[in-house]
Parts: sequence; structure tokens; C-alpha cells
Amino acid sequence: RSSDLPPPHPLRTAYRDLFRNRPFILTALGYGAYTFALGGLAFWMPAFLERVRGMPRSEATVTFGAIALVTGFVGTFAGGWLGDLFLSRSKQSYLWVSGIATLIAAPATYIAVSNPHRGVYLPAIAIAEVFIFMSTGPVNSAIINAVKPGERATALGLSVLVMHLVGDIPSPPLIGLVSDHTSLERAFMLVPLAIVVAGGIWCYTAWWGRER
Repeated sequence: RSSDLPPPHPLRTAYRDLFRNRPFILTALGYGAYTFALGGLAFWMPAFLERVRGMPRSEATVTFGAIALVTGFVGTFAGGWLGDLFLSRSKQSYLWVSGIATLIAAPATYIAVSNPHRGVYLPAIAIAEVFIFMSTGPVNSAIINAVKPGERATALGLSVLVMHLVGDIPSPPLIGLVSDHTSLERAFMLVPLAIVVAGGIWCYTAWWGRER
């Protein structure tokens, strides 16, 4: 009899519910694509500036580090502020901000890795990084809002696992592999592609959630 069966394990139940939670799964997969791009940028951009753009190694490292530091602060603050600002208009505000900002970052990233002129690619890197970092706060809030209060810690843990498994763990070696068979400049095109995927997933998830 069903009444004689032991109750399901709470952790098993939580993971079962999370894998059935479409907004959570989509948001986490978008986070993975986003982290793929971010991991690739962090690992390969100094080498890209040195090998492809001809910067001295020390200048490439310091320049990109300074850009990442400043844009990380500005983008993270702006994204969190905008997500909270538009929350009164849409319960999907955090996903919309993440998705739209990421899609705006995609063409800036493409220009940054395709244009050879210093006066173009350095500002493009800065603009791309600002919009990329705008997703940092809102996407985590979107993950929390997509699940029940009792599942939030488990959901964040699972999203971090997905983020690393499909994101910043495979991206540096994959970009390096493509670079070995083509060129680093061509391999770096995987970064704006991953950014488009992330932004597209988040915008679709926000649109789908709005319709429900």
C-alpha cells in the first residue's frame, strides 16, 4: 500500500521539483552560457590583447584588469538598481534587465574582438563589460524568485553547479582548442555567441513568465 511506503527524501524531493521548474532551469542554463562568455573573457582577453592586438604582456594584463575592476563595480550597481526600479512594473524585471543588458553587450563584444583599432576595441571592451556585469545581481534574484522559499539554498547551489559545468570550466579549454585549429581571434567569436545565447534564454524566460 502507498501508505506503507517511506516518505521521499527531502533533498530528492527538492531536486525533483527544481528539475521540473521550467523558469529555474532556463535561468540556470542562461547563467551557464553567460559564465561561459565571462570565463572565456577573463582567461583569454589578456592573451588576446597581446597576441592579436600587439600589446606588451604587462600592459595587456593591467589594462584589462583595470577595465574589469571599474566596469564590474559600475555594471553590478547599475543592474541591481534597474532590476529593483522596474520590479513595480513587471515581476520578471530581474530577467528582463539581465536579458536585455546581455543582448546589448553582444554587439559590443563582437566589435571588441573583431576591430583592430585601439581607439575602438578598448572602449568596446569597457562598454561590453559594463552590460555583462549588469546581470550579476538580477539573475541571482531571478533564480531565488523562481523557486519556493524552502528551496532557495538548494536552487542557488544547483545553479552554481550548472554555471560551472557548462560555463567557466569548459570555456577556456574550448576556446584554446578552437584557437589551436584556427586562430585566437576566430576562437574568441565563441564569446559574443555565448552572450547572445544567454540573453536570448533570459528574455524568452521573462516573456514566458509574463504570459503565465
